[in-house]
Amino acid sequence: MTAATRESSRAELDALLRSGPFHLALRAAIEHSGLTLEALRVRLARRGIKLSLASLSYWQHGRSRPERTDSLRALRVIEHILDLPAQSLTALLGPPRPRGRWTQREAGYRRYDGILEPAAPLTQAIEPVLGPSDRQLRVFSQEDVVTVGPDRTIRRIRTRAVLRSLEQGADRYLAVLRGEPGSDPAALVPAARQNCRLGRVSRHSASPVVVAELLFDRELRAGETHLLEYEFRLDSPVPSHDHRRGFRYPADSYVASVHFDVSAMPARCHRFRREPFSAERVESELPITRDRSVHLAARDVPRGVMGVSWRWD
Repeated sequence: MTAATRESSRAELDALLRSGPFHLALRAAIEHSGLTLEALRVRLARRGIKLSLASLSYWQHGRSRPERTDSLRALRVIEHILDLPAQSLTALLGPPRPRGRWTQREAGYRRYDGILEPAAPLTQAIEPVLGPSDRQLRVFSQEDVVTVGPDRTIRRIRTRAVLRSLEQGADRYLAVLRGEPGSDPAALVPAARQNCRLGRVSRHSASPVVVAELLFDRELRAGETHLLEYEFRLDSPVPSHDHRRGFRYPADSYVASVHFDVSAMPARCHRFRREPFSAERVESELPITRDRSVHLAARDVPRGVMGVSWRWD
């Protein structure tokens, strides 16, 4: 492998480690290392890890993935053998695949637990339109454009996203919005704008949560990307104090911009980040531009919550 080829191989590997899918990232890491599957199996055996060639082959071709305790231990050793950052492959797995009817329902209520609250109403609104699991897709890049009106309420959130399909057959995306506490769920109105069409819409009966099914024109191939644009209109009288985006899986990049009406300028704005299951927010102040807007931009976005907050007084 020439130096230029190796550099290109490393760049491709780094991109896959940021956004997945898991099997392509594993395959790229093995190829970049120069090891054969047999050589990798032998090195694992020297460390007391027994893993068959068939399992390694299935993992790198997406036919199965490590889920059991011994398999996850083997994956951590593989990361070390291939000279990868710790947890870089493990993070691409996401939550375990549910098994059985009751396990599936129980896992559903943990879907947003530790990410966005209230987790139970979010899950209850998602279940009627779940269809194919959203674990089939990962966010390659995402941009939110938020408009705050003169009454200090968020009027519109427009989102442009590039999604990567982890496996054959992904044909829809679930857009989820949690409105301000006390707002009417019926006041959260979704719309499809580009490369998708609106399918089923589910609202929670008591909490301001809405889920919109965005349908693609065709099924995506494994590794294929899809660009779409959608928006939510918010006809709610409840003032807003922040815009937040929950990431259940790592994402390659995220941009959020907030635009304020001239008669509703905040005193200060901050970007913030919160890890899953943590109450602590890491904040830093954002400058307000002359056109009354602020923005944040992030690369290698981890699981958790990221957003922009503002103070009126």
